[in-house]
Amino acid sequence: MKKILTVALSVALLLSTTACGTNSELEALKQANEQLKSQLSDTEEKPTEKPTEKPTEKPTEKSEEQKTSDTQPNSDNAYEFTAGNYDCPADIPAGKYDVVAISGSGNFTIKREDGHTQTCERLGVDADDEFYIKEYKNAKLLDGKALEISGTLRVQLNPKD
Repeated sequence: MKKILTVALSVALLLSTTACGTNSELEALKQANEQLKSQLSDTEEKPTEKPTEKPTEKPTEKSEEQKTSDTQPNSDNAYEFTAGNYDCPADIPAGKYDVVAISGSGNFTIKREDGHTQTCERLGVDADDEFYIKEYKNAKLLDGKALEISGTLRVQLNPKD
């Protein structure tokens, strides 16, 4: 009985693969796949000026509501980051920052030099979500620490010192 079942399943598998092999849609998908592969290899060969994991360091002027009495007058620059891994001081200067979620949601993690987590906060902008906060104050980034941002989170780091 097992032999008959095995032979029947083998024949069914053979017929289904033969039927799929002559499918014109499958051939079109194969061609599209080859085109995408060639585009991908062309893209990989071209050197990029900026790595994709670098921050979108763009100084922005603070709005009046963001300026507080403990902010230094020379701290008008802010840094914006999207999901990725960043090193201090290579990607962001060491210092104390107020972290504000601009869009999306995800984890904001500061890791020590040994790779262990120092700080991990869930940041997001959805007011209805009780599991995320919109702002984390006094985040300390020291030389050798790593910053990890995950999910769809986009944050702004406002220098405090």
